[in-house]
Amino acid sequence: MKTRRGIVSLAALLLCVSILFIGCGKNSESSTEPSSEGGVSGYQQEIIVAPTLDFTSMEVQETTAATDKSVYVMVFDTLCARDSATGEIVPSLAKEWTQISEDVWQFKLREGVVFHDGTPFTAEDVKFTYDRGMEQSGTRSRLTTVDSVEIIDEYTVELNMAMADVDIIYKLTDPGLSILSANAFETMAPEEAYKNGTGAFSYGEWKQGDYLKLERFDDYWGELPKTETVVIRYIPEASSRLIALQTGEIDVCIDPATVDLPYIAEDPDLTLMQIPGTNLRYVGINMSDKPFNDLRVRQAVAYGMNRDDFITMVYEGNAMATNNVMHPEYMYYKEVEGYGYDPEKAKALLTEAGYPDGFTATIYSSQGTTQRAVANVMQAQMAEIGIDLKVQSLETATFNATVAAGNPFDMMVNGWGGHALGPDYALRTMFYSTASSNRYQLNDTHVDELLDKGIVTSDVNERTQIYAELQEYITNQAAMLPVAIELINVGTKADLEGFRLPNGLFHDFRYVNIPLQ
Repeated sequence: MKTRRGIVSLAALLLCVSILFIGCGKNSESSTEPSSEGGVSGYQQEIIVAPTLDFTSMEVQETTAATDKSVYVMVFDTLCARDSATGEIVPSLAKEWTQISEDVWQFKLREGVVFHDGTPFTAEDVKFTYDRGMEQSGTRSRLTTVDSVEIIDEYTVELNMAMADVDIIYKLTDPGLSILSANAFETMAPEEAYKNGTGAFSYGEWKQGDYLKLERFDDYWGELPKTETVVIRYIPEASSRLIALQTGEIDVCIDPATVDLPYIAEDPDLTLMQIPGTNLRYVGINMSDKPFNDLRVRQAVAYGMNRDDFITMVYEGNAMATNNVMHPEYMYYKEVEGYGYDPEKAKALLTEAGYPDGFTATIYSSQGTTQRAVANVMQAQMAEIGIDLKVQSLETATFNATVAAGNPFDMMVNGWGGHALGPDYALRTMFYSTASSNRYQLNDTHVDELLDKGIVTSDVNERTQIYAELQEYITNQAAMLPVAIELINVGTKADLEGFRLPNGLFHDFRYVNIPLQ
């Protein structure tokens, strides 16, 4: 399967999906059927995957990093899961569920499932996980509407809601809410207990900054992977990841440099997959301190951004410019006017705000290729309107800590793929006054009131109006400045099979395999 470079619309993005499934074909059709076979043969024993960013933490409930979540999908299971090909919510550790009333959801659990240490999975583990998750930084935003978890019997639990939440079933699919072992946390140190999942792979050797080894769990309750070991290997430079793919050192290269995509597409030994992504790349502004607490300054920054430059210089055409805080392919999206490129208006707003000669500020990014490129283009564009923007590129964990909600910083480059967890989560997580990812310090009672109204409203027309108003209002605040909807580029060996569509920002590598000739 080879794809052509360049996209001009979401229609072109969606075309890539059909191309992808032509390439994956037979494997993707059979991947959801459970298997009781104790072993497999005829496949390469080890697959090496090189993601964009390093794996940083085994603490499932305390990180939101995409690479970490891609690993959690392999090591753990959630109660229910999102089928990335159809968007439907499907059974996982819960075999079925029912909304008994507006305030109660009941889940029937799968029997015969064991954790990696051999202990059985029961309702106790669900209650422990969610009770704990309500207190943890990386997960409490998903469970804000849950009041309590009640064990009905060994394999039945009920969520008693603090308020109606028509999107809760989407939020439970997030890897951060993977089910942990209550027994492990009672008998082990937390750093060991965190390793104990029910997933298709268990943790092996981890050398941070270099690699993480994952080993197949042969007592897995679902379909047994064909690959025995998956290694997540960190290669920070995109050019080095490409060379490693070309020389056979790795089997999967995530996010190769855009300029290198033709080399993959034209190589008969490699395959280039271009997948429509859920990631919305954006520039975020901390509006709590001067000068960015002035709306006119934030608007000046917004008018100084030329999105065509980002699409050309950062993505080489492999993305779609956007100016809305909501992803266009998800329910309740509304076209908004937003801010177009108008550098003269930007300069006038800065003068009106008391900064005729501009000012100096800092923009932070992680060390990902795209993030750094966006920051550099932003630096050049801001110089044209008089803002001297310094760029600081930080290691992933340091970046996340630096731009955490409540911390003092000016601007940052980040991405958001939470739209797959429902419209409430897509906006509440980022913009509610007390949200853990509200890095902009947008403390707005109007936003909070609309979000609280939307989450309890089941009428589609009424919800549509609520989320339309939210998109208009939040976009106009110019705290989150959308740049582009990104295309996910993945280079693999030509004979690799079993690659699944990503869910939001994280991948599913459980079933990647290479048949032996």
